[in-house]
Amino acid sequence: MTDAVAAAPHDTSPLDARLKSVLRIMPAPVGIVTSFDTDSGEPVGLAMSALMPVCLDPPSMAICVNRSGSAHAAMMRAGRFCINLLHSRQDGHMAPFADPAARAARFTQDDWRQHVHAVHHGVWYIEGAPAAIFCTIREQISYGTHDLLLGEVDDLITTAGEEIVGWANGALYRPAPLG
Repeated sequence: MTDAVAAAPHDTSPLDARLKSVLRIMPAPVGIVTSFDTDSGEPVGLAMSALMPVCLDPPSMAICVNRSGSAHAAMMRAGRFCINLLHSRQDGHMAPFADPAARAARFTQDDWRQHVHAVHHGVWYIEGAPAAIFCTIREQISYGTHDLLLGEVDDLITTAGEEIVGWANGALYRPAPLG
């Protein structure tokens, strides 16, 4: 190491705060994950960037859900969920799911539909979204405050070719190619 390279000062703030600041700037896909309450039939959902593909054999996705969140218990009872990826013209769907104070505005847009597929009957999705990925929960791994849910993809509705919105620096963004 040369004298020209100075070591960065060690940040002594709590590790969770430092990680949160890094995760805030790390781009991620974002979606609205939906399910329904098996007791009332009412839709439930949450905004989420903690989602990812797992594998293609079998086709599967993973999501991380806070166990204290309002949708967790209903989603677990239903045993299934839908990941709704959004395009930039659907950004208005996000706020009611990201802000608990706006909860009354969830599922009020006229493009919400209930799926009629036998396995996912009752699960809500956004018609016209770039993708609605319907999953059945196959594995649940509890860690800390969250459950990692591995869902096998049972159905997919896609408009193909749409760019999806992502999340970085505390805001929605539209990814663009470099160069």
